[in-house]
Amino acid sequence: MKFLWLILFCLPLQLWAHGGEDHGEEEQKAAAAMPASTGSRAYASSELFELVLVAPAVGNAEQQLSIYLDYFADNSPVEGAVIELDLAGFSGKAAMVQPGFYQLKTPALKAERHNVTLTIEAGEDLDLLTTALDLTPVSTEVPHDHSWTEYSSQLLLALGVLILALVFWRLASRRSQGAK
Repeated sequence: MKFLWLILFCLPLQLWAHGGEDHGEEEQKAAAAMPASTGSRAYASSELFELVLVAPAVGNAEQQLSIYLDYFADNSPVEGAVIELDLAGFSGKAAMVQPGFYQLKTPALKAERHNVTLTIEAGEDLDLLTTALDLTPVSTEVPHDHSWTEYSSQLLLALGVLILALVFWRLASRRSQGAK
């Protein structure tokens, strides 16, 4: 009987898992070591073309913008296009790396929202696309909230264990009185 009491009072209620969470420091250190952003994306399309503009994380002195350009009708990559980009007072022409993939070096961009204008010329096709590239920092902090149901279930479990312990104690005291 004393062993049962020892187990009941020494076993903390927090041992039961909730939500598959790990509250250890390793998880927090790993989250802090991850880069704040791997890059920002902007999308633009028209009847002729669709493109995705990818900017690396803010903070580099010189940035390499990547442009993925496809024909809108069949999603095939555009080869040999001339892409002129106007962004935050900077303008330049992107160079083709492979069909449908173009790159352009730009000076460091501020961490804010930038309006981008792209002039695309591919053979007989000519188009003007506009989009917005948002380089504002994104928070990587994940909120951790506990629900009242988490604590209420622990309270109900503790009350159940307490009632069970009282029943066992009452039965044990009746047995000891009956044996006398």
